[in-house]
Amino acid sequence: MEFWAALGAISLAVNGVFAWLWRKRSLRVSRLERDLTAHGDEKRGLAEALRRTKSELEGLHREARLELQRSEVRYRALAESSPVGIWHIHPDGRTIYLNPAMSGFLELEGPGDLMASGATFHEFFAPESVEAISKEWSKRATGAGSVYEVEVIGRWGRRARMLIYGAPILTPEGKLESIMGTFVDITERKREEEALRRSEERLRVAAECGNDLIYEWDILKGSLEWFGPIDERLGFQHGDIPRTLDAWERLIHPDDRAEVAADIESHLRGREPFFREYRIRCKDGSYRLWSDRGTAQWDSEGIPYKWIGTTADVTDARRAQEALRTKEEQLRQSQKLEAVGRLAGGIAHDFNNLLAAIMGYCELMLYRLEPEHPCRKEVGEILNGSDRAAGLIRQLLAFSRQEIPQPKVIHPNFIITSMERMLDHLLEENVVLDIRLSEDAGRVRMDPVQLEQVVMNLVLNARDAMPGGGTLLVTTGNVELAGEIPGAYGKVHAGPHVRISVADSGGGIDRENLPHIFDPFFTTKDKGKGSGLGLSTVYGVITQNNGCVLVETEVDKGSVFSFYLPLTEEEAEEEIEVRKALRASSMVPKTVLVVEDDDEVRGIVRDLLGQQGFMVLEARQGHEALTLAEKYTQPVHLLLTDVVMPGMGGKELAESLRKIMPAVRVLFMSGYTQDVAFRQEVADGDRAFIQKPFSMTALVGKIREVLV
Repeated sequence: MEFWAALGAISLAVNGVFAWLWRKRSLRVSRLERDLTAHGDEKRGLAEALRRTKSELEGLHREARLELQRSEVRYRALAESSPVGIWHIHPDGRTIYLNPAMSGFLELEGPGDLMASGATFHEFFAPESVEAISKEWSKRATGAGSVYEVEVIGRWGRRARMLIYGAPILTPEGKLESIMGTFVDITERKREEEALRRSEERLRVAAECGNDLIYEWDILKGSLEWFGPIDERLGFQHGDIPRTLDAWERLIHPDDRAEVAADIESHLRGREPFFREYRIRCKDGSYRLWSDRGTAQWDSEGIPYKWIGTTADVTDARRAQEALRTKEEQLRQSQKLEAVGRLAGGIAHDFNNLLAAIMGYCELMLYRLEPEHPCRKEVGEILNGSDRAAGLIRQLLAFSRQEIPQPKVIHPNFIITSMERMLDHLLEENVVLDIRLSEDAGRVRMDPVQLEQVVMNLVLNARDAMPGGGTLLVTTGNVELAGEIPGAYGKVHAGPHVRISVADSGGGIDRENLPHIFDPFFTTKDKGKGSGLGLSTVYGVITQNNGCVLVETEVDKGSVFSFYLPLTEEEAEEEIEVRKALRASSMVPKTVLVVEDDDEVRGIVRDLLGQQGFMVLEARQGHEALTLAEKYTQPVHLLLTDVVMPGMGGKELAESLRKIMPAVRVLFMSGYTQDVAFRQEVADGDRAFIQKPFSMTALVGKIREVLV
């Protein structure tokens, strides 16, 4: 473009010089002729001067022509060697000049190839570019123009993106004579730009779809650029958060700002890895936990100028981790209970048989001894010790869920009222027992003995928490649970529940011990003053009955233990039991077949029932019992059998005996059984059952209940 413009300028300048010189020469010749005419003597001198002038003009013309040729050679060489395509065309597209680079873009064999073929310059543009080019050519006629992009298709089909620039060449009259311009191949640059655009688009989509947000911090300017919807993640509208470091710092929780700033400074100073979790304020004023990880970039002089990092909202992840930790802790607790349960189950059967014999013989001795006999006190202490040992085994089985419960529909108020006198005896004189029972407290389904056990353990625990005295408050009431109870132990079921609370005014439980209070054998009491099974038993019994336990405590202000049991609309069974007992008191003597492989237990049961007027048949195991029943000609009213026996177990014996005596009633007894199905049948009320060890009163009462 510059070449042709310069060439045109030089041509115009030379023509102007020649015209001026010619006009000057003509004037001089005219003057000379006049002078010659006027002064004839001077003709020869003037002719000589004219000759010399003409010679000078011819010399100047030759010199100008040579300079023009040299200039044309220089600019042509420049155009021929230029990597930029240079073109010169007529307004109708016919080619005047193409440099080699332009010929190469169009896949031509040489600059003259296009002119020889008769093709126009426009034919090498893609169809979609023709309209734009036509508009541009029309602009050229007015002298206006601009740089624009077109797609060029070479003779052999090569497509390339070109940046084209053209300039009009006008005649002295202002008409368009030709168009001259340049072409630059930007194909690779467009590919790189498209690749960059796709990469940025992928980054943007990834940032919007993923949890992590990418950011870039210009340390020198203090500006932030976010790759992802940072505003929306915090509840703001897009653009609400200024893209500055100061604006982001104002969103950080005030208690976290100093630590974040210190970590950034440490990274910038020592290039230590930067990782920090801190709280960020949302639009609604709440705070979310964000995890930030980044690194600075330093220039050649060691000055940090840029910081690139990622940040993500980890609030839900941390909550999930905490929930998982809680579940893992509950799993470990369950495993502890299971291990202790296996231990308890391993000894419960034999140990309860021993206790049953000891307690039975003690009851027989007390029955036979005179009221004033000196041995009655010692026998009573043996009986009390045996009862405590039996209670310890029951606690082990209860919190490990190995005990066989016998649930009934009961009024908690009725159970607690019946325990009031016993609870008073358990407390010291400096502890005031305050029982406040809600009149509208509902009914629950659970083993009444288990409920008594839970209340007693909580009362004893509250008593021990107040060695200097205080107030012990027991309350009941109905509550509606909608879902989770924060801090509750056990699974919370939505629906109506009965809440039973035991509160004390003692020293409370410190934070360090609170997570372990339901662990088996964990106790803060002095050695010998606690087994560590009280609260474990409470936890086991309540969760076994689909309930949960909530502990509210504060050091030096006391504790409140509340347990929630599902409320039932079924009719309570206290009145039904009273009617059964009244009918049983007038029963005529019945025949009982006692089947027990332990000789001592079988002997004491035989003696106890004999004293109560029952006709007793006895056998050591199932096959012997069936043989005895087949030979016995009188009716057998009740089969009292152990569940676990060698050879034939109690369930199989009961089924076989009913084939011989369809009307026989069955009462199972056991110190422990691993038969899960049997325990469930007992819990559902499908099996009559009494737990070893048992007192004479409890056994006789259960037999009469079954026979009614």
